[in-house]
Amino acid sequence: MLCVTVLPDVALCRLSLERGHKLEAEVAERLRRLLRKQDMLFGGERREWLLVLPGLQSAAVLTLAMMKIGQAFNAHSVVLEGLEVEVPVTCGASMAPEHGENPLHLVQSARIAALAAAQANLGGQIYDPGMEQVSPRLAQLERELRACFAGDNRLELHLQPKVRPQAGKCDAAEGLLRWQRMPDDWVPAPVIISLIDRMGMRHLFNRWLFQRAAHTLHSLREASVVITLSINLSASDLYDAEVPDLVGQALATWGIDARQLCLEITETGMIEERNGEGVTDVLRRLRALGISLSIDDFGTGFSSMSRLQQLSVQELKIDRSFIQDIARSEKDREIAASIIELSHRLGISVTAEGVEDEPTAAILTALGCDHLQGYLFARAMPVEAFVTWLEQPQG
Repeated sequence: MLCVTVLPDVALCRLSLERGHKLEAEVAERLRRLLRKQDMLFGGERREWLLVLPGLQSAAVLTLAMMKIGQAFNAHSVVLEGLEVEVPVTCGASMAPEHGENPLHLVQSARIAALAAAQANLGGQIYDPGMEQVSPRLAQLERELRACFAGDNRLELHLQPKVRPQAGKCDAAEGLLRWQRMPDDWVPAPVIISLIDRMGMRHLFNRWLFQRAAHTLHSLREASVVITLSINLSASDLYDAEVPDLVGQALATWGIDARQLCLEITETGMIEERNGEGVTDVLRRLRALGISLSIDDFGTGFSSMSRLQQLSVQELKIDRSFIQDIARSEKDREIAASIIELSHRLGISVTAEGVEDEPTAAILTALGCDHLQGYLFARAMPVEAFVTWLEQPQG
């Protein structure tokens, strides 16, 4: 795995948006010309490219590849509409299984190596564990998180209701990750996910997550509650061919109807993937199980409604940035109205998250939004508290 990054540069910062896009296209094309037939190129973060180079015999070949990439950019500047621009790049490399057994861990190792190379003013470096310095607190959190997956039950899924406003009832919920280390000491969900990725435990976490979601639905059924439960899937999970199998195993273990499970994927993760074949196959197999697919934070990426129809998406969640000021911003109301109208034409339901007051809820209800989610109704809560909440009037 190679991570190629364009280094920050004053001239590049002054490029217009259009020229910036042309620069990225030129960098991608220049890298593509250097690849062998079996190699693969992916777009990563901003001005970052990931190269998968299968079948390399040694780390020495990676070093040669990084030198070749450096020469390709150092020897020739990029010309954009008559403007000649130097494009300084740095590379980081990682190898499987030494530097990571799953794709995400390999990418992270390569990014760390690229960062180390940039800091040392080098053209490229191969990952070394010494590049990472772990603070005592981080090391402690890692030990405790491992214990959570080894049988410690402090890692939980809490449920936040999704209310159907026209009917005045809750028939769905989102499962949100919660970790209480000690009384009054909750570890934020982004920190948990960051730790999981850092430790290369994404596959183990997914197995836990799918089993916990199915067990939660089983517990709710025991309490005579039947809802649809949504859980979040990361963009990297779309490249894991085992994810559909793990989901199917969890549903079978607890005897759960697949229609009760919905997987939420961020818009950029689902839409902006560069290697469509592998991702589309995972999505197809997930849909074949009978589960629903949802796009989270819709409106923050560059997807098209036709693309959503091709992916057989059942739900969109409007990004909260369009919801928080909807009572005061006519533009946000127009955006929400357009998303809802176009989605309904395609048979896609719409959820608005981040609903915190009555005026916002009233506007979204009038626009025909299918589900509302936010602090106006309830915060995420344990399963037992969720059942109690459901027994209260939902008016």
